[in-house]
Amino acid sequence: YNADGTYDRHKARGVIRGFLSQLGIDYYASYAPTTMLSTARIVMAIAAKHGVPLHHADIPQAFLQGQVNRPIYVTLPKGIRMKSQILDTMRQTLPETDRSRQPVYRLLKSLYGLASSPHLFSKLLSAFLTKLGLER
Repeated sequence: YNADGTYDRHKARGVIRGFLSQLGIDYYASYAPTTMLSTARIVMAIAAKHGVPLHHADIPQAFLQGQVNRPIYVTLPKGIRMKSQILDTMRQTLPETDRSRQPVYRLLKSLYGLASSPHLFSKLLSAFLTKLGLER
């Protein structure tokens, strides 16, 4: 907000309505490994005992980093519109009967709410750590 109470800018986060997804139709894997608190405590205790330094990393917008591995199509929420020039250009390529339909958009990267987002990020992180020379 500005000092006078008006909006400085509007922010929004795109979220997929993942509760509508169906396993085997919309996604095939949602598993992502997690660490139990007791496991983390054991690792920290062993590191402290042997004087091994530990580091913590936070990956901003982690679920937005994963590459989608199959076609996923979404529609924009009600009230959100694409710039009319782009939309008009897209509609010119459609047959006359389809021009009034709401367009769908293909995701290239994962979004919050997508059932497979944790799995996609896990695969990305695993590939990165393997490239660094770490093993599973």
